[in-house]
Amino acid sequence: MDEKRKLKFIGYAFSLLLIIGTLGYKILLDVDLVDALYMTVITVSTVGFGEVGTTNNASKIFSVLMIFLGVGIVGYVFTTVVAMFVEGKVSDLWKGNKMDRKISSLNDHYIICGSGELAEVIIKKFISENLDFVVITDNREDLNDYSHHNILVVEGQSTEESVLLHAGVEKAKGLLAVLDTEVDNIVTVLTARNLNDKIYIIANSITKSGNEKLLKVGANKTLSAVEISGNRMASLMISPNIISFLDVVTRMGDVELDLEEVIVKRGSYLENKTLMEAEIPRKTGLTVLAIKKIEDEKMLFNPPIDYTFKIGDVLIILGREEQIDKLKNLGDEMK
Repeated sequence: MDEKRKLKFIGYAFSLLLIIGTLGYKILLDVDLVDALYMTVITVSTVGFGEVGTTNNASKIFSVLMIFLGVGIVGYVFTTVVAMFVEGKVSDLWKGNKMDRKISSLNDHYIICGSGELAEVIIKKFISENLDFVVITDNREDLNDYSHHNILVVEGQSTEESVLLHAGVEKAKGLLAVLDTEVDNIVTVLTARNLNDKIYIIANSITKSGNEKLLKVGANKTLSAVEISGNRMASLMISPNIISFLDVVTRMGDVELDLEEVIVKRGSYLENKTLMEAEIPRKTGLTVLAIKKIEDEKMLFNPPIDYTFKIGDVLIILGREEQIDKLKNLGDEMK
């Protein structure tokens, strides 16, 4: 029984004891509710204050039973609370309530289902990008580790609706299913899709047939970590120079280059300009690799210089973080 359930049990037990005692004394002593509650409290606490009403054999036997019940419940409460303080569970419980409040306040966040090695890589990347996310895991060791590092985490299995709702799936922007088994990933995707038909879901496919199954139950994209790693190892062996070049493109010495998305917004510097007119390489030093067109959502690689940007187009660009920020703020600088 976890700490929250223990505290709930204690509360229910005390409430039930007071209700039984109050009703019992009201009937047996023929007194009002206040006097009956008073008799219940002094009997359970064994303080020895004066009794009210006229006692009889039935009320005396009832008092004996109430004393035994009270001593048992109070003893359980005392040992439980002391143990929770000694083990530090009270502070953990307070942290858990604080974390629940933070999770409930999230909007357009991401949910990571699982806590294996693949999830660790995703978590590290999300932290570096300063993104809002919640991890769902039933691994007690990972749960404690995440909570101590101020990572929002929900205990449980992501295959259950209540757990996904606790993680805020209805308000989440995206979900990554990276659990250890194909079945768990499939059930997680299906459950999440039923709870939020707009959420963007990426799932890890473990078996060869997993891709098709995951897409059928609602995943937007599927990836196989094993397949990606295998293809990269094979390519590195077959064409080492090409792979080395790709590594250099994204990490050149001490200068790290990022692939980033920039959306053309209404009133921005890029609106209705051609690629040549925008002069992105000269003004920012960035390289435009591709454009995802808003009109048909197709990817245009190596776009021509006469392409005119439309509101909603997504630019795939390569460069340093400060260059990307410069492009996003280019319109403001020219005002």
